[in-house]
Amino acid sequence: MPQTSTDPRPTDPPFLFVTLLAARKAGDRMLESLARGWLAEIGIHVVFADALGPPLRKKGVPDVG
Repeated sequence: MPQTSTDPRPTDPPFLFVTLLAARKAGDRMLESLARGWLAEIGIHVVFADALGPPLRKKGVPDVG
């Protein structure tokens, strides 16, 4: 489906893939789902080979709990 001028969804595959990777690494499930959906709309389906580990922690930030 062609993008209209009022359609805010991105369609650039490299941008969408980087967005998917960043969302996945950050643990942002909503953005990951959006990026997967946008990629699927342009015919690209991404499957990762391994399970996702815990979100990355910044140095100096202690674990709580």
